[in-house]
Amino acid sequence: MKKWRIGTRGSELALRQADWVTRHLSQADPSFTFETVVIKTHGDDPSRELTDEHWPLGGFVGAIEHALLEGRIDLAVHSHKDLPTMATEGLLVAAVPNREVPHDVLVTRVQVDWHELPAEFRIGTGSPRRAAQLLRHGNVEIVPVRGNVPTRVAKVEQEEVDGVVLAAAGLARLRLNVPFRIDLPVDEFVPAPGQGALAVQVREDDELGDRVRVIEDEASRLAVTAERAFLAHLGGGCHVPAGALAAVTRGQIELRAQLLSPDGARCASGIEEGTDPEALGRSLADRLRGELG
Repeated sequence: MKKWRIGTRGSELALRQADWVTRHLSQADPSFTFETVVIKTHGDDPSRELTDEHWPLGGFVGAIEHALLEGRIDLAVHSHKDLPTMATEGLLVAAVPNREVPHDVLVTRVQVDWHELPAEFRIGTGSPRRAAQLLRHGNVEIVPVRGNVPTRVAKVEQEEVDGVVLAAAGLARLRLNVPFRIDLPVDEFVPAPGQGALAVQVREDDELGDRVRVIEDEASRLAVTAERAFLAHLGGGCHVPAGALAAVTRGQIELRAQLLSPDGARCASGIEEGTDPEALGRSLADRLRGELG
């Protein structure tokens, strides 16, 4: 029986995500057996900032994609939001499984209200989107932080910052207890495109793609496709302070998006509905870019 090599980053969260995929594939097809291959990426070095002008395209996934193209692994599991908006030649996302909760969470050392954060409240984040959204809602101090989820939570517990913003999906997958948490509303803090979703990637010419599709969730793919089309049409990837979140009901897509200036002083937001995810994302990107000026 062949053992399929599944590539992933080495963080606890990435390993949990890869394990989720292997378990569900094995449940659907008992002939599946897997070997996990941990691959270090550019983004795994915490000294490298997301805002660095030299940050490569696909900094969290490039090394894994390279291994897949070279045949050193058979499939890869990524956080969907880490994939470049333009697909890598020779590779395809064979499955987008059922999505975890997509919203952001503010983890704090003391109990606070996000509507009335204390002046100069120190919040750690390396995301331009999260920084702009926070600055829009209060006189907070943004502290650049990198690292995996437990490392960022530890910065709160060790009083290096007053709070950090994390994806709720990461906390859920790690079953991590935190001091205090505020689930941020998606209408004010629109999450990153693809947040909470996984991408199972294979080589285009590999029949394995057909077998992997057994864990595909159509609504999750439609939603992520619309969100990523929005970001792709804006250009700039993770450096753009923008968020997008789609909800799908019987094939009808409602796409909510937000585009901000880096300091949070200006914000354009809106909602559009339709059935074509690519067209919907492009249309809303054009509209918000025009409104922001």
